[in-house]
Amino acid sequence: MHADTITQYGTELAPAIEAEAALPKSRDLLQQWQQEGSTEAFMHQFLDAAAPSALDERICLVYEAWERGYDKTLPHLAVSTRKGYPAAAMAFALGPERNAELPGWFGDLILTPEQVRQTLPAVERAFTWTPQTRRQAELLLTAALYPEGDREDIDALLDGVPPVWRAAARVGQGLLGAHFIP
Repeated sequence: MHADTITQYGTELAPAIEAEAALPKSRDLLQQWQQEGSTEAFMHQFLDAAAPSALDERICLVYEAWERGYDKTLPHLAVSTRKGYPAAAMAFALGPERNAELPGWFGDLILTPEQVRQTLPAVERAFTWTPQTRRQAELLLTAALYPEGDREDIDALLDGVPPVWRAAARVGQGLLGAHFIP
């Protein structure tokens, strides 16, 4: 996203994301996730609690920002499922420790170019895989997106975030991510 668009829309979108993360239910979810981990027994409870909400009421504003400020020369990441929550599923697959490296709230984020540059090392750490950790994340993500989520979706969610972040950092752009139900 162009920096001026981030500045223009950030004043309304960033506080909504911060407010969602500060809710007692949100803090409770993170605490329970730290204790439980990304287990199959906790998966459905986690996905329901992490489902979209922060930007749902402002989705028209998000679309407006994307229309005005999206830099079409740079890569982007979009995954859509009919009955699932891809960003929450990705967070679940990453696990609480890796996900804690990421800014925003389960896919909802608005970052200035400086914030993109500052957070890039943490994002790269969160998405650095060994063959074993990648396979475990694939299994968790597949289960969390079931019955949807094809191979392309799985790969996009587990491998697509760092290239988008790097491209934005390289050219001095911001990022706007939204986890929502259209």
